Amino acid sequence: MNIPRKIKKDEQGFSLPELVIVLLILSILVVLALPQIIASRRLIRFSGMQRQVVSALTDARQEAMSQRTPITFRYDDVSKQTRIYGGGFGVLGDARNRVAELADSGLEKSDLIYGRPSGAPNSALSDGSNMISLTAKMLDITFQPDGSVIDAANNPSTKAIFLYHKKYPNEMAFAVSVLGAGGRVKLWRYTKGAKIYVE
Repeated sequence: MNIPRKIKKDEQGFSLPELVIVLLILSILVVLALPQIIASRRLIRFSGMQRQVVSALTDARQEAMSQRTPITFRYDDVSKQTRIYGGGFGVLGDARNRVAELADSGLEKSDLIYGRPSGAPNSALSDGSNMISLTAKMLDITFQPDGSVIDAANNPSTKAIFLYHKKYPNEMAFAVSVLGAGGRVKLWRYTKGAKIYVE
């Protein structure tokens, strides 16, 4: 014969009011933390896009030196794409061009702005590079077979690309410079407090 065992108070489950209070506290914590989580995800995506621009420029330089022919990096401000063409990548528009979409993984095309955010200095970076003006909403940087970047007069030409996020301009502004003589590529991040781009 089975005798029912008496359940002790510490073995009982949670009551309905206790569960409701716990769920209410968890909901409040989620609501408070959600904006920070979303902002962090946007920052991570934008940081990945910065590395993508640096990587495309570095790849173009390395390909120019390995193929021993001029290779061009193009930034298209309308499509928000980078494109590498020339040499083994074919002429502009060839299927062999290496194309990278900058506005993806939650980053909208309209969020990515070419230029400097309001309040940022309009001067050259500390390596002497300054922002390239867009021509027909595009810019080209052509690396020579020795890895350098030159102008029309065959002089070394130091250039920089400046981009920022429309919704978070001061927090997510950056620049990428290319030193003409050696073609070295450097990433610069904008610091809002000091109002300066730092390497």
